[in-house]
Order: sequence, then C-alpha cells, then structure tokens
Amino acid sequence: MTNREILKTPKEMLGEIDKQRLFLLRVEGTPVPCPACKRPVSAFEAAGVGPDAYDFGRTKYEYRCPACGAELEQVVPFVAAGGAPWHWHLKDAWLQERLRKAQEFDRREKSGRDEKPS
Repeated sequence: MTNREILKTPKEMLGEIDKQRLFLLRVEGTPVPCPACKRPVSAFEAAGVGPDAYDFGRTKYEYRCPACGAELEQVVPFVAAGGAPWHWHLKDAWLQERLRKAQEFDRREKSGRDEKPS
C-alpha cells in the first residue's frame, strides 16, 4: 500500500503497522510556520518530496522553506504543548552566513556614505 493510499484509507481498515505509518504521515504533513517568513510548511514541502517518497526516517532530508529559501531543521520538543508535535528552527550555519552577509552589506553602505561629499 502506498503512503497516499494509507492517507485515504479509513483508520479502522488499517493494520497496526499502517496505523503507525498513518500517524507519521499526518505528523510530517502538518504545516508549521517557517521561522523566517512565517509561511506554513510541511516536512514534505521543505524536503521537496511527496508523501509517497517518504520512507519513515530512513533518508536524512535537507529541509528548505520553499517560500523564502531558509535552511530549516525539524525540532521535536521534549514536551509538545498543543498543535503540531514539532516545529522548525533556522539552521545555525545558514543563519550565521546571512548575518555575515548583512554585516558586510552594512559596512559597504557605511563606507559609501562616508566617501560621498555633502
């Protein structure tokens, strides 16, 4: 049975393993806001795969927001408080690179203003 078929099949008609798969498919398919642009993004969208390609954790995906391009990490808190049982964090390396570029831009802007006559 494909993952899409599992999603369409009534829970009562699924075996125990497929019920567990259904749960995971629903969790991964839950859109959660991107911390950079606030657009809701599911793990499938961020990984660039459809539900049928999802292999229940065997593949390590790289996640990126399709709206703003931010590199994301999926975080599962120790205690989930309502809503989705996970959320996105910006990848530290991606965020540090953006900060470096912003600081370089600020330096160029400042030096450009200092050089211009009034």
